[in-house]
Amino acid sequence: MGSIHLITGGVKSGKSNHALQLATVMVGESPVRFVATAHRGAGDESLDQRIDRHIAERPDHWTIFEPPADLGESLAEPGDEAITILDCVTLWIGDLVSDPDYDRSEGTSPHIAKLIEVLKNADRPTLVITNEVGSGVAPPTVIGNVYADELGMANSLVAEAADAVTLLVAGQPLRIKRSELFPPL
Repeated sequence: MGSIHLITGGVKSGKSNHALQLATVMVGESPVRFVATAHRGAGDESLDQRIDRHIAERPDHWTIFEPPADLGESLAEPGDEAITILDCVTLWIGDLVSDPDYDRSEGTSPHIAKLIEVLKNADRPTLVITNEVGSGVAPPTVIGNVYADELGMANSLVAEAADAVTLLVAGQPLRIKRSELFPPL
């Protein structure tokens, strides 16, 4: 069965770097599956540059997936990777909420339930990265509030299902939920 370590924190708090370090400690030079939810070519040149920089920081033996909004296939696909990093739920929820077919009455709950099921049934542990939205101000727009509500719910559900949860503050990890499956850094 798959084990889940949720890594959360504010923007630029060190979440991705922490996940990369943790994966290296856990599996050494073994292959890592990196599932990235950020997409190039959306008209945001700074995002494209950030994606390129992140790819350059990852070891060559890591497998990179840049899936569409349905993450299940990339997470469940068989492979020789020893661990998966999902970076990040924040952008994935944004894609779901901004989809023209998004149904507010249903919300993202079915997608989150499917994600958790895939992670729990995976043949490798997964480090799941997300942004913490509960410490900021309420968004000033309707869609901003919908997004914050959906991401907050997603974070809560994944944290509940997770074996371990770490909060990053100023690059410093604070273990919220501990598990021997995931060593502290």
